[in-house]
Amino acid sequence: MIATYSIQQWLFADARGRYDIDLAESGVQFQRLRDIELDPDWELDYSIDRGIPELREAVAGLYQRPSSEDSIVITHGAQEALYLLYRSVLRAGDHVVTTSPGWQQSWEVPSHIGCEVSVLPMTPGEPFDAEALARLITPKTKLLVLNSPGNPSGYRFTERDWTVLLDVARAHDLIVVNDEEYLLDFAESVVHRYPKALSVSGLSKVYGLPALRIGWAIGTPDIIAAMVNYKRYTTVSNSWVWERVAVDVLKDRDRHVQRYHEFVDEGLSRLLRFAEEHAPHMQLVRPAGTPFAWFNLRIPASSQHVAERLLDEQRVLVMPAEVFGSEAGLRVSYARPAEVLDEGLGRLGELISKMHSAR
Repeated sequence: MIATYSIQQWLFADARGRYDIDLAESGVQFQRLRDIELDPDWELDYSIDRGIPELREAVAGLYQRPSSEDSIVITHGAQEALYLLYRSVLRAGDHVVTTSPGWQQSWEVPSHIGCEVSVLPMTPGEPFDAEALARLITPKTKLLVLNSPGNPSGYRFTERDWTVLLDVARAHDLIVVNDEEYLLDFAESVVHRYPKALSVSGLSKVYGLPALRIGWAIGTPDIIAAMVNYKRYTTVSNSWVWERVAVDVLKDRDRHVQRYHEFVDEGLSRLLRFAEEHAPHMQLVRPAGTPFAWFNLRIPASSQHVAERLLDEQRVLVMPAEVFGSEAGLRVSYARPAEVLDEGLGRLGELISKMHSAR
């Protein structure tokens, strides 16, 4: 059996019904059905396994590439894109390199397949050691899993990071995938940096449309074909209706990105004030444009314990480091309406002050 998915277990089971304020969701404040347009004459037929041509063309435009049926697959969210990649290109005995804190899927699914997995522990707020990650590569390494801008750390790779990692990837002929859900300018995508790279992204995080479950992968034709074939065994296709909505969203992308910036910019100013007030006990790792931020905890309690108490005493949901394979940290989402964010941060600050005073 595969290990319990701790992120989803926390969100959908352990915390369910215990909070009034959600500072855990990793995207910008969600939108509503009234914010999109539906045509009552749209068909309710199956879509295409790769996704409708109009949406693939819109995605290709993000990357400033000509539309190509064999280089893009539309998926049921970005997470399905990553899952399809792991299941279609990895075999037992392959070696995979990834990082933590991060998305548990990147080490559990390859391990479940029978791969050897090396996970580089990172401490948010400390310099990223690209050389240490590169040293994990072996002759059996097949896949390098990256996430920049990163969830949950908010870290964005520097040009030097990319140079170190991709030089090693070239030397070992690796497949490189970067989760680019928080990338706004796809001219910076990994697919422009390295020939055997895949970019995975979607409409959940920046656009506030996770209910559409629209994601995608763009990469080399052989890998995309393998992913499409595996998708036929799982979800077959996405919703034609939501794919059609996604076309309209990407045509109107500037408006959605502007909305994202407004939430992030306003929320960050409030988050910085909160961080200054609680600096001795919570060290903010300033995010690089993500709608959430990481706090390193400086109190004598596990982050899981803090998150549990925050639910029980303050009815606020945040993400403890333990669900990301780490410790002593909290991921706090701040791209929220001002009144929601202020109330949630106020309750978090009250608990942290109480726990410090009880020492």
